[in-house]
Amino acid sequence: MTRSSISRHFQGRTKLVRWAGLAGVAGSVLYAIGDVLLLGSKIEPENHPILREPGVKPEVGSMLPASTARLTTGAMCGVFGAPLYLAAAWHLHEGLAPAGRTRSLPPALLLAGAWATPAFIHGTFFHWAEAYRVAEELAPEGERVKRRLLRQADDFGRAIVIAYWPFGIATAAASALVIAAVATGRTAYPRWAGPVVAPALPIVAASVVTGTRLPPEPAGHMLQGAGISVGHLISYGASTALLWSGRRLRR
Repeated sequence: MTRSSISRHFQGRTKLVRWAGLAGVAGSVLYAIGDVLLLGSKIEPENHPILREPGVKPEVGSMLPASTARLTTGAMCGVFGAPLYLAAAWHLHEGLAPAGRTRSLPPALLLAGAWATPAFIHGTFFHWAEAYRVAEELAPEGERVKRRLLRQADDFGRAIVIAYWPFGIATAAASALVIAAVATGRTAYPRWAGPVVAPALPIVAASVVTGTRLPPEPAGHMLQGAGISVGHLISYGASTALLWSGRRLRR
């Protein structure tokens, strides 16, 4: 290959890495919008007697004021955002690739596998919320109907928790591998960047901030369920910025 053709090859590859990183950013934004639509309503226990039922968690109140159209849109944001994270997994692979295949491929595959469940999770939030909403609306019709719907809501809630486990385990494992790879100094990232471009720590930090409602209102309650999405936004935003020039990709 001539020098000019090699240069064009690297320029084309750099553009692909940029676009893949931006896909991760876009996916994170879509998920965050979905989180706000699903879980971003202000919790008002006084307006929702269903929250006083045994076993109903107060957090459910963040979904009850939402209309069916809002819940549907929020759920679909996650469904359509999930494929963008597959491109982001490749983006991360390219950032780690200078350190060798054994350092770059396992975390990329783990992150791609982790995103097999979140579309289901986001979609199931719609059914979970709707079950509680309908239980509240039909409560005057009879105790039996209400109890049946509450049991159904519990089933949806358990399904969401079960689906979170493989996602969380795979994300944590991939993040540990990313941090270890970046620490070698042989990736396209600076050594200090591991804890930032690996999604686990940004997710934990963002979840603490949003879960405790540190942002001022109305952002506090709007972002109360968006910690995972905001964490991914930080991670992929930082990775995209660090790899933007493409210089270190050429090792």
